[in-house]
Amino acid sequence: MTAARTPAARDHRFAVWIGTSAALLVAAVAVGFVWLPARQAAGAGAPALWDVICSAIGLPVRTPQAPVQTGPPASNVAWTATTRQLLSEGKAARGAALAAATCNNCHGANGIGTDAIFPNLAGQSQAAIYKQLEDFRSGRRDAAVMGAYVTALSPQDVRDLAAHYAALPDPFAAAGAAGAPAGAAARRLVEVGDPLRGIAACAACHGPLGVTAGAPGLRGQQRAYLEVQLQALASGSRHNDISAQMRSVARQLTAQEISALAAYYASPGVWSDR
Repeated sequence: MTAARTPAARDHRFAVWIGTSAALLVAAVAVGFVWLPARQAAGAGAPALWDVICSAIGLPVRTPQAPVQTGPPASNVAWTATTRQLLSEGKAARGAALAAATCNNCHGANGIGTDAIFPNLAGQSQAAIYKQLEDFRSGRRDAAVMGAYVTALSPQDVRDLAAHYAALPDPFAAAGAAGAPAGAAARRLVEVGDPLRGIAACAACHGPLGVTAGAPGLRGQQRAYLEVQLQALASGSRHNDISAQMRSVARQLTAQEISALAAYYASPGVWSDR
């Protein structure tokens, strides 16, 4: 019989292999996740090293806060309880007298524009008329035409005019007249929008029937006026929309879509089939 083998002396090669593997792993992590990302980020803006590491291994990175944009607000009108109280002080009878002296030549005695470029004001909400007049007065909306008429108005004049036009009957409320049929493309933009292009449905703000308490009424509005305003919003020459919501939409519209939407809202026939 052979003698039983005694345990061999400890094999140091195993420890060397483990140590070498660990050292290589640490070196690879240091180079791949620290040194190389830091070198790549050093050129521009250099994010924090921890963010670079997180990005390298696929973890979420802290999103830097966008710098606060400073500048004049889109409108000086704020829809506070105080503003609502001021609106309630408007006197429609006095506003009618003011309109006869300053507004009727363009916007008509019944609030319907005498030319397609002048907007219809009859049936607009008091808040909508008030905001636009205040924006003209403050220069937040281009007053190239309106400036001569609004500069001399007092705050009470503005409230009275808003009350007057809000009290006029909306000739398009019944919407029984025949008109051009609604285009499918325009109707889709009104009812659904185009989410892939970031276009919200027009009805979301302006109501399914083109009129709502929270935004200017579009039902029966002058076609030429609507086209001009959408073009101005798209170009940024009109910029009194709070939060830039209309500018964001108008910039995505094609010229054909702007024309189709203007025709859609201007046509009484659109509303007769609702």
